[in-house]
Amino acid sequence: MVEITGGAVTGSGNEGAFTTRRTISLQNFKIAAYETTWELWKEVYDRAITRGYTFENEGQEAIGGSGTGSDMWTPEQKKTRPVTLISWRDMIVWCNAYSELSGKTPVYYTDGNYTTVLKESTAAPASSTPNGTVVMKPDADGYRLPTEAEWEYAARGGNPSAPAWSYPYAGTDSEASPGEYAWYQTNYVRGLAPDHKDYGVHPVGTKLPNAAGLYDMSGNVGEFVWDWFIGVGSLSPDAPVTGPDPSRLQPYHHVVRGELGFAAVTIRSGVSATFAAEGNIGFRVASN
Repeated sequence: MVEITGGAVTGSGNEGAFTTRRTISLQNFKIAAYETTWELWKEVYDRAITRGYTFENEGQEAIGGSGTGSDMWTPEQKKTRPVTLISWRDMIVWCNAYSELSGKTPVYYTDGNYTTVLKESTAAPASSTPNGTVVMKPDADGYRLPTEAEWEYAARGGNPSAPAWSYPYAGTDSEASPGEYAWYQTNYVRGLAPDHKDYGVHPVGTKLPNAAGLYDMSGNVGEFVWDWFIGVGSLSPDAPVTGPDPSRLQPYHHVVRGELGFAAVTIRSGVSATFAAEGNIGFRVASN
């Protein structure tokens, strides 16, 4: 986990969470240096199901984007690739299990009094609540998904005064060739990089880190965050950090950041909370 010093930021761009005139205040937080690997996911998963946790999807060691993978990966390499084919719901339940197994207080609950720890990912979201009766305990020290603002703040390097804050990709200002810092569409997909026998999702940390010491914030797999999704370009300057205006929500969708085809740090997309994406979406954990 990498410690990130928070602060208040007033946006000055037209994309991402930090849009023009929108002021976001963040507390200090921690975020994982790496995307969650298959090895860690499976270790926690196997122990969690013996403790009453249930998952809709077992996940796998990512076979690669665009439905293709490589037969060149060794078993050891597969362990250190990001886990995929899991849903947002699977991820938050797994975070609770990881917290419990680590001796930390779980973050996600099914009630506002924080009496029932969320242990089931199979329940469909309630029709009126895109989070599906999931509430966060704000002072819990356990593992969780980062908020969208936390994710982007960390991806930009964690220092709004530094040059890296304005880089288009995490760690680099090269629009033309961010390949030293990111597995992205050009060097990742077999059809675009036919000479790369090791195409597909790569072991974490095989590219250079950004200014905050975080790997793969641009590219490799996209990463789910906590926030609900509202349309690209429609974030209001007055919208809070989490839980944007419910009247403009795309029902049941949560934000995905840093995808291989949209690796720029400001690009946003959304995926259903119960959909296990096709091998190209994973996550990394955060904590208070």
